[in-house]
Amino acid sequence: MLDSSKDDASAPVLIVGAGPAGLFAACELLRYGVKPRVVERRLAPHRETRGTALQPAVLEILERGGLIEPFLRAGVRIRHIQLLGPGLREIATADLAGIGCRYEFQCSLPQWRTEAILREHLGRLGLAVEFGTEVTSIEDDPAGLRVKLDVGGRMEVVTTAYVLGAGGAHSVTRHSMQEHLAGESYDGRYVVADTKLGLPCQPEYGRVIVGPTGFALLSPLPEGRWLIFVNRNEADSRTELPTAADLAALLNARIGRDVGLRDLRWVSYFKMHKRAVGRLSDGRRFLLGDAAHLSSPLGGEGINSAFMDAANIAWKLALVVRGAAKLSLLDSYAIERGIADDHVLEVSDEVHRLVMDLVAMCECGRVPTVPQGDPAQNLAAARRRSMLDVSYAGSALVGHAGAVIKGPSPGDRFPPGPRLSGTSHHLIVSGEAPRLDYLRARWDKLVSVVELSSAPFETAEACVPTGDAILVRPDGFISFRAAPANDMAMDALDAHLTTYLVPLQK
Repeated sequence: MLDSSKDDASAPVLIVGAGPAGLFAACELLRYGVKPRVVERRLAPHRETRGTALQPAVLEILERGGLIEPFLRAGVRIRHIQLLGPGLREIATADLAGIGCRYEFQCSLPQWRTEAILREHLGRLGLAVEFGTEVTSIEDDPAGLRVKLDVGGRMEVVTTAYVLGAGGAHSVTRHSMQEHLAGESYDGRYVVADTKLGLPCQPEYGRVIVGPTGFALLSPLPEGRWLIFVNRNEADSRTELPTAADLAALLNARIGRDVGLRDLRWVSYFKMHKRAVGRLSDGRRFLLGDAAHLSSPLGGEGINSAFMDAANIAWKLALVVRGAAKLSLLDSYAIERGIADDHVLEVSDEVHRLVMDLVAMCECGRVPTVPQGDPAQNLAAARRRSMLDVSYAGSALVGHAGAVIKGPSPGDRFPPGPRLSGTSHHLIVSGEAPRLDYLRARWDKLVSVVELSSAPFETAEACVPTGDAILVRPDGFISFRAAPANDMAMDALDAHLTTYLVPLQK
């Protein structure tokens, strides 16, 4: 094997893995002015369907990144999630209407198409994924991290400042940190497939159908196709993949009628997990996506967490690389995404347990039912499963001065955040506020001041009372709230910024 060494100063960030997490992290880093290097051990892009439904909160992230339109064009919309029992009797239907977001639907498309959109975007920006390049080791080095690459049989050694580990559940980055995906695997074995069905279904509906022998999840895809999750028979220990006839028989048995399965495009076996690492970062290496956490696909949040991981680390890493932020800013990634990962695992587990409880009811001959919440409870549950309630409260990047008032709190998503242009922090000011000229000069391009009266969104949507100010981070979350924005509060805001950014003026 040939051996070569080089220090690639033009790529201070090496991204390991070209799945959704790695590709979106690359897109965001480029948007923030840092060009990474992206390597992928696969020889070419895959055609696997896998993670499909992009949640409303992630659609907002894609809008902020300037990528929403190709996803909306390529995907189909899911506005309703239906739970059905034996005989296709309705148990409950959850609607996404009224969740308080521009995108009151999931956008569903195959994972291979999601990755293609991201790669095409990177290509337009002059960055290509290096397929057939496998990371074999990552070691600490006085200059950063020393990474060994196998490039089609040629060994290459590079030194880089940071590594984003987005290489999936068998992450070499995670192994180099001596971290493990701790947790549990759910009982049972499952089949996932991309196929067409003849079973009638209303447009924009996803379905989970339960019965005495298990369940089937049917999620719509473009071209009249469906993503299928279904549990295998306990006695089925085959290792060869099921044929279309095998899968049709399994689905027919679960649903209780002929589903008209045809045109099977992709099928795979899998297990479901509830796992996360204990440490998401060591200061140089950062774990994203399946390298960091695995959740039940019944919750539909795995691929979405990957996008959120990428959005969180990209702006922070870019500021540090550019010398505009303190190194300590990077410590917040593990804290904030750790909070969010716990939330995702909890929500996904709730959905998984709900489905399995309904199956158990059917198995015992009972009529499957779910508690009927009041409208407020149902809305909160829909927002929770849409990931709109993810909050970084408790992070060192979150603060406030003054009274606690109604509306979004520090750490929460800023509702109209996707319509704030640019890559800076945004200070939303309602009415008169002191020291604005000083803040503009001191923080220059790092903080943009936006007067609410001229903001690109409705005043009521921002929830900023007259006399208050809200600082919104580049990723759309509220970093600081001044209520009211008086001299003392604005001084506190300035001090808050100083904890992690480097001011233009001392």
